[in-house]
Amino acid sequence: MNKEGKYRIVLIEPSEIVATGIGAIINKNPEFTIVQTLSNPSYFSTVNGNFDIIIINPAVVDYNERLDIRSYFGGTDAAIVALTHSSYEENVLRQYNECIGIYDNAPRIIQKLKNAIEENANTPKNDLNELSARERDILAAVAKGMTNKEIADEFNISIYTVISHRRNISQKLGINSIPGLTVYAIMNKLVDMSDF
Repeated sequence: MNKEGKYRIVLIEPSEIVATGIGAIINKNPEFTIVQTLSNPSYFSTVNGNFDIIIINPAVVDYNERLDIRSYFGGTDAAIVALTHSSYEENVLRQYNECIGIYDNAPRIIQKLKNAIEENANTPKNDLNELSARERDILAAVAKGMTNKEIADEFNISIYTVISHRRNISQKLGINSIPGLTVYAIMNKLVDMSDF
């Protein structure tokens, strides 16, 4: 929040029309201000670190790299909001604090920004970013109740590699039980209750 009591927002959207529209809606609200608009996330490194929310079109993120969205921005503490033009897989949107749809009206957009700030503040900061992308995948599989063999088959790796990943996950998180890892995975949105 800046000196005037406004939440500062970085908007990453390649469409100038969409960026201008969402910017106009947000800047009309006295609680929020867009401090920078980027057309490409690769320009994010030029942004001053004093911001509270990142709004990004998920289409500009290369999910083939299997990056966690928070680590994509260097582990930022800012709330991260998806600005969607179409539907996405649930596991992609689960990484965001909130999701604004292209057809949301102004009051709904503002409410979702407030929800994102609140949800981000209530999410415990932890060592999730210390886990590699593969370790997060393995953790999600463990939480879903998959056996080592099933995990090995799913990710086309050896059982010994799965065991090594599980050992590393337990050491990094300090959690040694499957129920504990499952709770951790749910709390950090690696799996959803509907996955069970």
